[in-house]
Amino acid sequence: MNPKTRNDRTRNDKTRSESLAECACFDLRRATRAVSRMYDDFLRDAGLNITQFALLRLICAKKELSISTLGRYMVMDRTSITRALAPLERDGLIHSRPGADKRIRIVSVTNKGRKLVEDAEPKWCQAQEALLETIGVDRWRAMSTVLRDTTRMVRQRAVTAI
Repeated sequence: MNPKTRNDRTRNDKTRSESLAECACFDLRRATRAVSRMYDDFLRDAGLNITQFALLRLICAKKELSISTLGRYMVMDRTSITRALAPLERDGLIHSRPGADKRIRIVSVTNKGRKLVEDAEPKWCQAQEALLETIGVDRWRAMSTVLRDTTRMVRQRAVTAI
C-alpha cells in the first residue's frame, strides 16, 4: 500500500466512538444525563425527578403558565411538556384548565404540589451543593454563563432560520 493511500485510509477509518466524541451535541447530552442522574438520586426520596421538580418550581414561581410558555422556558416542545406534565396532573400536583382561547391550556400548582416542592427543596439544595463540590464553583460559574449564552444563541439562530 502506498503512503498516500494509507494516510487517506487512516483519516477515513475513525471509529464510531471517535466520531461521536467529536459531536458537541453528544457531549452536551452526556453531561446533562450525568448531572440529571445525580439530581434524580437526591430527589428520589421526595418522589420527583429533576425535570418534574424544575417544572413544579417554575410554575410555582409564575403562579400559572400556559403550556406553550412553559415549553419556551424549558426549551421543550409541546408534546414533551404535555408528556412531562401528565404524571404531575395525575398525582394532583398541578391543575390544568382551558385558557381564554380553548387551544391554550393553563397550568398551576396545587397546594399538594406546592408542599412537595417545599419538602423537596432541601434535597435539591444538597444536589446543587454536591455538584458544586464535584466540579468547583469557578467551573460552574463559567459553565453557567457559557450554557445560558449557548441556549440564547441557538434559540436566536433557530428563530432567524425560520
